[in-house]
Amino acid sequence: MKTVFKRSIALALALAVLYALVGCSYPLRVAKNPNPVPTQEAFVSDEPADTGEPADESEPPVDTEEPSDEPDITEPVEATEVIQTEAPSEAPTEEPTAAPEPTATPEPGTTAAPTAKPTATPKPGTTAAPTEKPTATPKATATPKATNTPKPTATPKPTGTPKPTNTHKPTNTPKHTSTPKPDFVFTTYSIISKPIQEYNESIFAKKKLTMINFWATWCGPCIVELPFLQQLSTKYASKMQILTVLYDSSTAGAIEQAIGIIEQQGFTLPVLRRNNSVMAAFDNPYLTPPALPTTFFINKEGKLVKVLKGSHNFESWCEEIDKML
Repeated sequence: MKTVFKRSIALALALAVLYALVGCSYPLRVAKNPNPVPTQEAFVSDEPADTGEPADESEPPVDTEEPSDEPDITEPVEATEVIQTEAPSEAPTEEPTAAPEPTATPEPGTTAAPTAKPTATPKPGTTAAPTEKPTATPKATATPKATNTPKPTATPKPTGTPKPTNTHKPTNTPKHTSTPKPDFVFTTYSIISKPIQEYNESIFAKKKLTMINFWATWCGPCIVELPFLQQLSTKYASKMQILTVLYDSSTAGAIEQAIGIIEQQGFTLPVLRRNNSVMAAFDNPYLTPPALPTTFFINKEGKLVKVLKGSHNFESWCEEIDKML
């Protein structure tokens, strides 16, 4: 802000000095030639009229426009001294910046040279060169080459229908082996005549285990054991079946006596006759000499599993049967 203020003061001082020089030279010219008579050439020519006196070359050119406070030309003004403006008595505390040099006032009839060089006017038919170089046009990128379309693979030829391989000849079916002959082959009937039922070795195939107990009407331990056999048939009904054989069935009156015993005890298991077929199958060597009661355990193929002699209670029989099942 101070710099701008200093420059303004310097410019104002320069203009004041210039104005004082121009205004003070005018009364001197009037005093030398109070009544100038303009000639015809003066009106025609732009140059000042020649008065016969040498022009004062030290005077600066007069501004064509007179200031409003100049005295009338017709009245001579005597001036013996040139009024000069006094410079300021005191210099500013700070050094003023250098005042810009005043532009030279052109003389009458001349044209001031332009400060800036005019741009050259292009000749007709020619094109003015652009002030700035045009930017280089970017080169077009190369178009990528199309990739080769893969050739379709050849369709595989259908293979011929494979010839059926030789069917393996069926192996010889093994001949059916005959069922192994059971150890006990017999045919007999129950002691009850109505209805009479036949029993033979085929009965073994019905269950996993078959229990055959031989007892007699004169054998006390055999009769005591009958209720335990009834209980075992109920417990092992799914895996084991129980049959009994009356050892003295060929003795007169023994069958009637046996029927009375089983009815009295509520015994419902089958009681078979001991005929010649049964004696041939079981007596030798297991019942010679006889030892009653005697019990046979036979599997479903008719093979002997175990033979037990003597009477047993229910718990004792369960232990033995559980080992065989």
